[in-house]
Amino acid sequence: MGVAMTTFSPRQFLRERNAVLVHFSTVMSRNPDLLFPNDLAGAMGLADVPLSFSTISPGDTNPWGGGRGGAEGAVGLLVDIGPETVIHSVSSSDSGSSVAGSLGGPATAQNCAASIDQRETSNEWHVSNYVPKGLFVLPPIFVRQRHSILGLDEPILAEAEISLAQAIDAFPALPVFSANARTFLQYDRPSGEWRAVGYDMLIPQ
Repeated sequence: MGVAMTTFSPRQFLRERNAVLVHFSTVMSRNPDLLFPNDLAGAMGLADVPLSFSTISPGDTNPWGGGRGGAEGAVGLLVDIGPETVIHSVSSSDSGSSVAGSLGGPATAQNCAASIDQRETSNEWHVSNYVPKGLFVLPPIFVRQRHSILGLDEPILAEAEISLAQAIDAFPALPVFSANARTFLQYDRPSGEWRAVGYDMLIPQ
């Protein structure tokens, strides 16, 4: 009798590692027109276009928060892996991904584990046809915006800190999630309070 082969599931892998996929609004985008919140609003409706994602677990921090790092930005789109999702590549660091491809490797069990275990400042999963699930924030919240400077004819692009209200008011229909050092969190808009939640509240079984 042969031994049945088990198909590797990146979605189950992330669940077991207590990690979620987040596409962050980043101040390092090469496209000067991709500014918050329009960049994330556009990402919600994309099909067949791969974007860069970070794997985020409790305890991860953004580039402005010190700590162990892990997040490419401060506010992003939390997504699930659905039947049509394609994971083009995974990497433990910046894989230089674009619509043309990526320097990362295929989403095998070994490569997915290495993308977290050998993660540098942040890792990168190159993913298309993802399923948006909510907004994810990691304070302090910095985004790239246009700023008018006295004496200059054209506004410049610069990172700026915004409040939680400014970040989430741009997406009133989305649930809002975050994480502290111990657990994931969900924001209750009416009360303005955060509450600890399990993985299933972010990514249902």
